[in-house]
Amino acid sequence: MHITRGLGRRSTVALGATLAAGAAVIALGSPASAAISNHRVQLCAQGNYVADITWSTGLHSFVVNPGDCQTFDIVGTGPYTIGGFYNVSKAHFNITTVLPTPGGFNSSTPGSKWGAEGTTTDPYVIRWQ
Repeated sequence: MHITRGLGRRSTVALGATLAAGAAVIALGSPASAAISNHRVQLCAQGNYVADITWSTGLHSFVVNPGDCQTFDIVGTGPYTIGGFYNVSKAHFNITTVLPTPGGFNSSTPGSKWGAEGTTTDPYVIRWQ
């Protein structure tokens, strides 16, 4: 009976190639480049303030810290508002309201990506998707 020890040279090369290909897929699928699936919203806080979403139900998303992105399921069928918090007082402010398509947001509503940018004295949003 012949027992082999460890991986052979070919197996090691194949494993290395597989790991490298996997790393490339992970890099390509990062939140900044990947499409957002239906009925979801990605919010990136790129300004100097913490951002969030207020859903039509009155609920709020988790806060998104400056430099971070988070993806959320859309809550409710009505419009949602992207806003932020002042750095000193921590009071909430609204930046823009996103209106639904006729019939409201539903499971087939295309996903979207939003960036909350600027400063608390001049906040604005941009849409990437």
